[in-house]
Amino acid sequence: MPVAVDSTVEVLAALLRAGPEGFLSGEDLAGTLGVSRVSVWGRLRKLQGEGWRIEAVRGRGYRLAAEPAALHPAALAAHLRLRPGRDRAGKIDVVYLPETDSTNREAQRRLAAGARTPLVIFAGKQTAGRGRLGRTWYSRERGGLYLSFAFQPNLPPERLSKFTLWMGLRLCRLLNDAYALPVRVKWPNDLVHDGRKLGGMLTEARADADWLRDLIFGLGLNVNGDPARWGEGEAARVGGTLQQVNGGRALPVNAVAADVVAAGARAYQDFIAGRYTAEFAELWARFDVLRGSEITVRLHAGELRGRADGLDDTGALRLALADGTKRVVQSGDVSVGGYGKKM
Repeated sequence: MPVAVDSTVEVLAALLRAGPEGFLSGEDLAGTLGVSRVSVWGRLRKLQGEGWRIEAVRGRGYRLAAEPAALHPAALAAHLRLRPGRDRAGKIDVVYLPETDSTNREAQRRLAAGARTPLVIFAGKQTAGRGRLGRTWYSRERGGLYLSFAFQPNLPPERLSKFTLWMGLRLCRLLNDAYALPVRVKWPNDLVHDGRKLGGMLTEARADADWLRDLIFGLGLNVNGDPARWGEGEAARVGGTLQQVNGGRALPVNAVAADVVAAGARAYQDFIAGRYTAEFAELWARFDVLRGSEITVRLHAGELRGRADGLDDTGALRLALADGTKRVVQSGDVSVGGYGKKM
């Protein structure tokens, strides 16, 4: 369902703006919304039933004490209203689905049906989440973010060579600067910390002749939760969460979601306008987790071992081999000595 801007969202936005220590009177809320105080109380009671902790103190009013631990469409909409500059890529339609097979597939379906772009689709969980090379992305943890941006950029396909990495770099900047979380990019499409995979990115595109028509950027980001609960598969072995990076303290998942939408929209607009080359180099120097590491790159036919030596102009990985030769790798799975296992 669309993330609607209704009176409930307005109530939440007002409470969020007041902050955890601020109280708003029922009279002020009613005046802001143009409804009765009884109507305001009814909306607050509804929110309390959905997991919000809203305190009422006689003579002071209402205070937002805690948000739901999981993604909540009204909370997401309220946080989005408080994010300045999120419309630099045009009006963004944001859709929340409690469950879908894959947000990338849902984006494809909506684009085929003529949906307006830019569009962002969130899912509470995915039943068939996907990663690179057809791999499965674990998408059932309530504390995770599963989303896809859909754009129609009208660009030649060769312009996209660094797009996924660029989006990852801007997400790293957000998580480092706004949340003090030292997340890095691992070529070609992972967000990592201390050997654990925190997020994965998947870009898919459709071109007509030599022109890019549809562009979908999918992101799975493990915000809160414990990988020990993910079973015995690869996700539990190599995965991690932002909560772990944050010293075990849970993050406000709806605020993080709104920040991701705003950051992704700005990153896309800067990329399309060509305003990214200098910043890409700066951010890559800051967030490249492979820099100078001895790595193994598994290819379709064998593997290469050497030292990661940055990127070429297309975003391919440069590799310095032990015999002094240089190789350029367009795609592959990378293992690092410090990681101990493939990520």
